[in-house]
Amino acid sequence: MTTDVVLFLVLMVGLFLGITRGIGSMAPTLRGLVHFSLDRAAVGVVDLFSKNRGSAAVNWMTMGVFWLPFAATLTFVNLWYEHDPTALTSAIGEIDAKGLDTAANVATFWGFLSMTLIGAGLHIQNRVLDRKLSSEAGGSLVGVGWMGLTALLLIMSFTDMRPQTPYGSLYFAPYGILAAGMLANHLITIHDGDSRDMNISSWLVVLSMGALSYGALYNICYYLSGDMETVWWSSKALHGWWLVPMSIAIATYLIPHRTGNALWSRLLGVTTYGLIFLTLTPFMSGVSDGFGVDDSGRTIRIALFTSLALVPIMAASCNVLATMRGRWEAMVESPGVAASVVSMCVLPLAAVGGMFATMNTFAGEGDLAGFGAMMDHTLLWGIAGLAAFAAISSMLPSAMGKTLFDRSRHRWAFWLLATGALGSTLFGITDAFVDRAVSESGFIGMVHTQENTAMLTAVMFYLAVIGSFVLAHQIILTRSRGDPAAVTKGRTGVIPRYSLVSGTHTIRGLLGRGLGLDTEIVVHGEQEEEDDGPTEILVSSGLHDAEGVDLSAAADVADDILWKLADHLESTGKTIFELFKEIDEDSSMTISAYEFRQGLNNLGLANLPPPEVDRLVAALDLNDDGMIDLPELGLAFTKDMLPARIIPTRGDEAADEVETSPVDAESLGSRLKVELIEIAAGLGLSKAGTKQDLIDRILSASEEE
Repeated sequence: MTTDVVLFLVLMVGLFLGITRGIGSMAPTLRGLVHFSLDRAAVGVVDLFSKNRGSAAVNWMTMGVFWLPFAATLTFVNLWYEHDPTALTSAIGEIDAKGLDTAANVATFWGFLSMTLIGAGLHIQNRVLDRKLSSEAGGSLVGVGWMGLTALLLIMSFTDMRPQTPYGSLYFAPYGILAAGMLANHLITIHDGDSRDMNISSWLVVLSMGALSYGALYNICYYLSGDMETVWWSSKALHGWWLVPMSIAIATYLIPHRTGNALWSRLLGVTTYGLIFLTLTPFMSGVSDGFGVDDSGRTIRIALFTSLALVPIMAASCNVLATMRGRWEAMVESPGVAASVVSMCVLPLAAVGGMFATMNTFAGEGDLAGFGAMMDHTLLWGIAGLAAFAAISSMLPSAMGKTLFDRSRHRWAFWLLATGALGSTLFGITDAFVDRAVSESGFIGMVHTQENTAMLTAVMFYLAVIGSFVLAHQIILTRSRGDPAAVTKGRTGVIPRYSLVSGTHTIRGLLGRGLGLDTEIVVHGEQEEEDDGPTEILVSSGLHDAEGVDLSAAADVADDILWKLADHLESTGKTIFELFKEIDEDSSMTISAYEFRQGLNNLGLANLPPPEVDRLVAALDLNDDGMIDLPELGLAFTKDMLPARIIPTRGDEAADEVETSPVDAESLGSRLKVELIEIAAGLGLSKAGTKQDLIDRILSASEEE
């Protein structure tokens, strides 16, 4: 066991140093070797794949979607066979129980989860590093090899050479070689740029790829020795050091991206990837049943490292949930965000349960084996499965440059998959404890309760089977019929420029608003030359009787966006009701800040950061409920579909001054934009454009007169 730990630590430390400090004089040689292996070794074949940015991520995740229905169906059949083997035997003949269990695991882990999560990792690196992979075509080619190897293992599962045997385990070694190739692709991509661009999710992706390579290649030791302890360590690397960190990586990337909030605590993030690979995640405890010789020292070490694994897991869960602060509506709008949040909520609970099962296996009687098996089922479907769903639902359409074809169907797929995965876990736990109670009672046979709980476990997971087919069908429709996604510039989730009023502010508060290290901050003092005047605004009395709303800098933002919406209504011939229904994606008859932001982005009108959207919603929200309803949006426009006048509070003398003051660049520059719009309207000029556009237009009209 000590040798195993040292070997893995050397691999992780080597990856860390290789990323942060480079690979010295060996860089050109290794880089050339990687490029030859990925781009030139398969002459002609690699040219069949696209070299565009994100193409490898799309291909990997698409092949993961292909395996999803197979994995869910085989898992359901396996659960049902455990409940009533005679029903399936009478329908399709004799079934190899061990082969069925192996096939379900191969399709789930090596097919659905591995291919989807590897593709998600590629997408994360594409976006975080802001560049394409060193070899996009080579990455796609490796994916095809992975796909073929998984299909071969699936067939082998029903033969005497199934992967659980020492001879069959040798076939996992090619996975390690392929994973090492993808890891090299990641490292060269990072080396081409700057490792300082990496964030928490990037580190988790690279280090977990190292764990995947280690775990798959370590099966060679099982082939040579047949030692069950080797299987246990390999399982820890494949499940605890691969599935868990990748699930966390997806959440730490997707949630800040979708909510606009920066990750709550970098310290907790560093704690996560700093400790998750140095501890033993408390999953896959059941494979240790065959250790044979009792070793109290080994038991103590395993108990210690398993307990310490709760620290990075709890840190990751708390960090992700804290990042959701103030943006919980994103769970309603994005099925991927909802899946990530549920996955991170389930992770610490399942880890605690797995820890007790592991302790019981090594230090107790081992009578919680059934409970531990259900914790492993939770890891595959309730944690990693939901993380993979989040990647498919959110990252795959983004990588394809598409928007979801039918968001409501994706929500249905999420509810079916989550209910099936977690519901089957709960009934499976109940079944495990009932089995234990019956066994301790000495009763020979099966009681009625055992039959019911085993049946409900399989029935609940059937919902996940339905959800898998719904999700696969929606991805096909998204790929073939989805609308092109709006193109945005700049780094994902980081505001390039932010206006800040004078006063006191905290760094945490600024980061929480979506600012990054490279955000340009413009501080507005109280005595600026281009001050836009008072912040008290009132809406014209012909619309309603509001006395005034304190919206700080919202007037200009609201004014610009309303004119853009007006131009959109004029060009498309839409009504306010049609525009409202188009932005209201969940048909709740209210528009949240998130929906308004997405709607403006989808219409190609604006890509505003969350703080500016909040100000815009506040400018239109008359009843202060934080939402925009149809009457409120209607009141923002006149009957001619033009924006309602939002004017500063001023007396009659100020109004007369607008009419009598001289028309020159200096006097116009000192006026508010809404005053310039009023002047332009009086001259019969267009009211669209920026403040400078209006000034130039008015000056040109004055010179002509």
